[in-house]
Formats: sequence, structure tokens, C-alpha cells
Amino acid sequence: MLVVGFAGMVLHLTVSQSIAAGQRNEKTEKKNNNKQADYLQLVKSYADALLEHGRDTYGKVSSPLFATTLDRETFKLMNSAPDIEGIRSHDRMITGANPMHDQNLYQMLYALTEITGEKRYAQEADRTLSWFFEHCQSKQTKLMAWGEHIGWDFNTETIIKKQAGTTHEYFRPWVLWDRSYELSPKACAEFAMGVWDHQIADHSTGNFSRHARWDKHGPGLNSEYPRHGGFYIATWAQAYERMKEKVFLQAIETLLAYFENRRNLRSGAIPAESAARSKGKLLWPASNLSLAVDLADSAKKVPSELAEKMRDSASKIDHIFLKIKHDLSPQGKGFIKAAHTDTLQAHDVRGPDRPRYSELWTAGYGRSTDARVANLCMLRFKQTKHNGYKALTLNAAKRYLNVEPIAETTLYPGTFGDAIFLMLSAYEITSQAKYLERAEHFAQQAVKFFFDDSCPLPKASSKHKHYEAITRSDTLMMSLLRLWAIRNRSDLKLRLIYCDR
Repeated sequence: MLVVGFAGMVLHLTVSQSIAAGQRNEKTEKKNNNKQADYLQLVKSYADALLEHGRDTYGKVSSPLFATTLDRETFKLMNSAPDIEGIRSHDRMITGANPMHDQNLYQMLYALTEITGEKRYAQEADRTLSWFFEHCQSKQTKLMAWGEHIGWDFNTETIIKKQAGTTHEYFRPWVLWDRSYELSPKACAEFAMGVWDHQIADHSTGNFSRHARWDKHGPGLNSEYPRHGGFYIATWAQAYERMKEKVFLQAIETLLAYFENRRNLRSGAIPAESAARSKGKLLWPASNLSLAVDLADSAKKVPSELAEKMRDSASKIDHIFLKIKHDLSPQGKGFIKAAHTDTLQAHDVRGPDRPRYSELWTAGYGRSTDARVANLCMLRFKQTKHNGYKALTLNAAKRYLNVEPIAETTLYPGTFGDAIFLMLSAYEITSQAKYLERAEHFAQQAVKFFFDDSCPLPKASSKHKHYEAITRSDTLMMSLLRLWAIRNRSDLKLRLIYCDR
């Protein structure tokens, strides 16, 4: 049984009130350091609970897959769950599994074996991933039953179908390819081929949609988000590194050329899509930056001539992203989330009601927090050592030093995880204790919000009592593990990759 206790915490409605409260509570926070949770034990209890109670024991076939949604009192699968603000119903996997929603859980299981020496954690991660790649792949397209809209249903032993039907779309990049190939090389290589054959509609130009059909050939057009293109390129680069099949180089070259040809003639920015709704004038800066991260990582796995083109494309993205007038002053609006491709000014051609800036705490579909974008900047900073990304990361971190989350909003576990990761990144850059202390502060708040009882599984949100992975509890738990490691085992070089982009 996990028992956690903390002193009272006051949450405020406005930024100015929050800043004042942060100043008043600074001494109290330091006094309460001795009441911090044992974050390693918290993570272990979370992992142990899912290993023991969160597996697929339903339907005709039992499997080692993890349920994405559970009743926190009974640890049983739920047939339905209350609506969560900001989460679309057809993105939820209530009756089964979705490894993309649990990706950080697998990272933690491998890390727990390294930390504790208990082999069972890594062995169970291996067993789950092996089963998934061997049993949850479409025989027709070779795409996997995961991502934004589909998962694997425990009751029907096939994909979970929602309003989106059998739509395959990446939810996150898959950062576990190395281990996945060691476990299921054939399925992984076939998946990479399936992305080329069934996700890319036009092999001559590279035009694609982020949506495709899992069960049969059915790629779309003109919804060619740059971040998704980066996910595909990373998938193909991993496959090429192992298989040395030239078709994967062809796929990368085709998509890279497509994005280069779509650059805006005035600004050089890559539009978010070519769909009629955005008229080619919509820019999502973070989507382009995510593409740059994948281009840089993937360039290490391909021949030098192509690698040079990939790095050059990523460098162009850097120039544009750093040119954009993000507003990260203490009272600023945040990162520009949507801009006009001609001017790089904050704008969304789809309508004035669309958010144009990131926000400190508000999350949900179509929204981004400052911390989440800043963590993406940190990924790129580690690749380039560019001072522009360093400055953006630190300026974003400073905005969280005296601001508290708003209790009246629906808060997700992953949102706190993002903030903790950002504070730890700022600490990594500066070695200033205030950032590490702030990471501790947000960790304590997260425990109060999501672990206010004896259940080792975090709540789906600050307003919901059940467990549901789509709100990124795995990100929160992985941030707590990283915080523990920095505090207690700085000698460990844990492979915990931030993948919420």
C-alpha cells in the first residue's frame, strides 16, 4: 500500500495572484522538503500494479498487453468512462491496449531493471512488446494497432474501433525501435514498409495524410503534417540501418524533397498542411521543429549524401523557428503555436477562435503548454548546442518559477510531467538549485492531485478518479523517475527519452 502525505497547498486563479503566492510560500516549500515522496517507490508501485493487475485477462485470449484504462478501486477494465475535458472520445482506448499511450511505461520498466537489478521489469517489457508486434499487426497493410485512433481490444481480440474507424495515425514518435527490432525484427521491418506502401499516397511526389487505413490500403492526401513526416522518416531510417534496403532511402528522399518543395517562397517555412481549410498559409512551428529533431537523429543512420541534405533541411527549420517572435517574457503570451507562413506572425487562417499561443497549464487536443514546446526546444538544443534553443528553454522555465496551476481547470498528469521535465532541463543547463527545487515542488503537487489515496495508479485527471493512459500518466511517472535519479543516482545514465512531441 502506498501512503503519501503533504502539507496543504493553495491554488490561485490568476497569474499575478500565483506569483504572489509563490513568493509567500517559498520558505514553506523549503521546510516541507522532508515530506517529499519516495519517487522511486512511487514509480515501482505504479509499475508493479500494472504488471500484476493491468494485463489482458479478458476475452478468449489472454496477453501481456497493458490496459490503458482501469477502475482504480477494483483494477478492472472499464466498459465506459466519464468524459474528460480536452480529450476526444474517438481517441480513447477504454477497452484495451495502445502501446503508444504507454511508451514511457516501457522506458521506465527497462530503467527499473537498471536501477534495482530486478530483471523482471525488463523481461515483462520485452514480453509485452514482443506479443504486440507479433499479434497486433494488420495482415493487409502491416501497420500496427496503435496510435491516435486505434488500439487492441481485449474483448474482441482485434482493433478498437471508434468514430475514426480503422484509422492509423502516430500518436507520438516511437523511440523504442532499437529494442523492438531486437525482439521482433521481421514485424518492425514490415511495419516500416507498410508506412511507405500504405501511409504515403503519392510515391512520386510524397503527398500523404497523417491518416491511413489499418485494415486495407487507403492512404489520404493533403494532410501532410511535418511532425508526422518526421516520425515516418525516423521509422525508415531505423529500418535502413538494419536492413540496408534502398527502398527506405527512396522513401526518405521522397518525403524530404516534398517538404523542401513546399517551403513558403517568402519565409521558407513548411506549411502545416495543404488542405483547403488552411490554404497553405498555416504554420505550426513546433510541428516543423519536431521534424528537425527526427531529421537530425535519422541522419546518423543513412549514407552521407542523404544525411547532409537532412541536416541542411533541419538547419533551415532552426533558422525559421528561432526567427519567430515567441513571447516568453514573465507576463508573455507563450510560444507561437500557429502562424502565417508568409509573415511568421501569430495567426490561424482557420479562424480567430483557434489558439495561437502555447499556455502554461491548459492541455487537451489542439493545445500545447509552454513546457511541452520548451522540452522540444531542449531536444533540439542537445542536438545543435544552439544558444537560441538554450535561451527559449530557460525563458520558458523562468515562467514556471512563480506560477501555480489553476485548480478549477482539468489538469492532466502529463502536464505536470512536462513541467517537471522542463525544470530538470533548466537545472541541467544552469546547475541552479532553484530549478531542481521547482521540479520537486511540481512533483509534490502532482502527488497531491493524482495520488490522494492509497492507489498506486495516478488519476486520469485532477477531476477524475479512474486511471487512463491517454492523459499521459506515463510522462508524469517518467519525470518522477528522472527527478529521483538526479537527486539520488546522478551516476546513472538512464535512457529516458522525452517523446511528447
